[in-house]
Amino acid sequence: MSGDAFCAQGDVALRLMRAQSSDYQLMAQWLTDERVLEFYEGRDNSFPLERVIEKYSPRVLGAERVVPCFILYRAQPIGYIQYYPVGEIDLHEYGLPAQAHTFGIDLFIGEPEFWNRGIGTRALTLLVAFLCDQRSADLIVIDPETLNTRAIRSYEKSGFRKLKILPRHELHEGEYRDTWLMAISRDEFTHERPTAQRLGGN
Repeated sequence: MSGDAFCAQGDVALRLMRAQSSDYQLMAQWLTDERVLEFYEGRDNSFPLERVIEKYSPRVLGAERVVPCFILYRAQPIGYIQYYPVGEIDLHEYGLPAQAHTFGIDLFIGEPEFWNRGIGTRALTLLVAFLCDQRSADLIVIDPETLNTRAIRSYEKSGFRKLKILPRHELHEGEYRDTWLMAISRDEFTHERPTAQRLGGN
């Protein structure tokens, strides 16, 4: 397990993305791979190194509310996961209570050899536990495209439930696509799940 992980369970851990060339280069490797882009950002929207730095360095440096993290498997970075507080405008659009302390999550596994092995599900569960325990989250939401059935199954395994379809919510490969608004509340997050090691962190 990487020593700078902020939570871990078994051989899966999460760490903050760092302001260093190796992290930016890894993101550029993932976000120029058409296999990854098909499901994240779109194959017409690749991110070479310069564009990765432009988009992600403000997040890494804390200038934006989005917190960027890497998914580690056996201490190796294999994917990306981020979380952010959901603002009142989006809560209103989603039909969720404005007073709820709500976070959104996005993620992808950047190394296709690790797809379909349950690692994304485990990473998502880890982050949900962290947000509930360390960030006092009342509700956590995620919004996969309705066509992305693999991601939806993964999120359901982590305890997320479908709330409603958000029509034409995301621009992907030249068209606006419907997404599922999915959520899990603190109360729904069962204590029967394995407890993550709490290592501090952001």
